[in-house]
Amino acid sequence: MVFDGKPQHTNVCFWYVPPSLRSMEDNEERMNCLLKVAPVIKARMMEYGTTMVSYQPLGDKVNFFRMVISNPAASHQDIDFLIEEIERLGQDL
Repeated sequence: MVFDGKPQHTNVCFWYVPPSLRSMEDNEERMNCLLKVAPVIKARMMEYGTTMVSYQPLGDKVNFFRMVISNPAASHQDIDFLIEEIERLGQDL
């Protein structure tokens, strides 16, 4: 999660950290790599047409995914699919 604390809205902000970055020290080099992850995954989402989630930076936070879940029919399975799809599309980054 990008921000700690109790959720207050339907916005969910998070980073996908690919396997290649998971063991890196949390420093500027890692943030520069992480900056590129969301745009690549978003492009792949558009190419495959499986899902679409926006991303953005904010202040000193590098690009992160920003989901707005406002459909009351959204299920746990829908969210699981989204997470699994992000993992599939970003595993090689």
